[in-house]
Amino acid sequence: NKMEVLLALTSQHINKIKHGLLTIMALLLMSFYCPSWAEVTIEKLTEDVLVFDQGENRGLLIMGNKGVAVIDPLNQQVAMELNRFIAKNYQQSITHVVYTHSHWDRITGGGVFKKQGAKFIANKECRLFLSGNQNPNVVEPDVYFDRTYVIELGNQTIELSYFGPSHGECLIAVQIQPANLLFIADLLNIKGPSFPNDPTLPYLRPATLLSVLSEMEKLAEANEINFFIAGQSSAQILGSIETISKQREFWQLVQFTAEEAEKNGNVDLNNFIAMEKIDL
Repeated sequence: NKMEVLLALTSQHINKIKHGLLTIMALLLMSFYCPSWAEVTIEKLTEDVLVFDQGENRGLLIMGNKGVAVIDPLNQQVAMELNRFIAKNYQQSITHVVYTHSHWDRITGGGVFKKQGAKFIANKECRLFLSGNQNPNVVEPDVYFDRTYVIELGNQTIELSYFGPSHGECLIAVQIQPANLLFIADLLNIKGPSFPNDPTLPYLRPATLLSVLSEMEKLAEANEINFFIAGQSSAQILGSIETISKQREFWQLVQFTAEEAEKNGNVDLNNFIAMEKIDL
């Protein structure tokens, strides 16, 4: 009977079923947020820094005279478009692929670059999510770095920095020289401080978020960086670096408001704040 069949399932079978269901759910979500038919656009920001967009997501191409780096391949369609674009216009191949964090909506499709010998790089805190993952379209990194990692592409240098959990566990800041730019995916909006597009998704890490933003401020100040690029598509490519400090101040205000609400008894048993009682 059905009960005997269920009891006959080993833990290994159950785990395989769980992984399969999770993979299917993730792929369905990815197709919803970034449909495969969405147009891919590629635009030059400088002679050596190119921005590519699809749907709501944005990544970067860094063209060095001794190598080419992709910052977040996004998905298979985008990766194929990038491959054709580079082959046609630069007669080079991708040497490095950087994952800014572990979320699949930004890091699938890199297999075409792996076949060309590209090195895949992510922060070590991504290992938990990427090592042995069940998504065949996500290439596991060759390098998991700790705090910093430098990629030399001849006339271009990319420095990767990790400051702690923020948007997920392993988001990094990408510094590009000599353009003197920062790329920060999914944590900032170039239009100014804001909540995430979907604040119900449990990506943010409040315990370390403010310290991460503070460290990003210090990085920008130490290198006299005035502009950053975000991971969301927008007609405007560059955002003011002051957005980092404004976003930190925004989250400080949110945290203070929540703490005051709790102190004044305006938080219920389900940890919801009685917003009608809060002076905003």
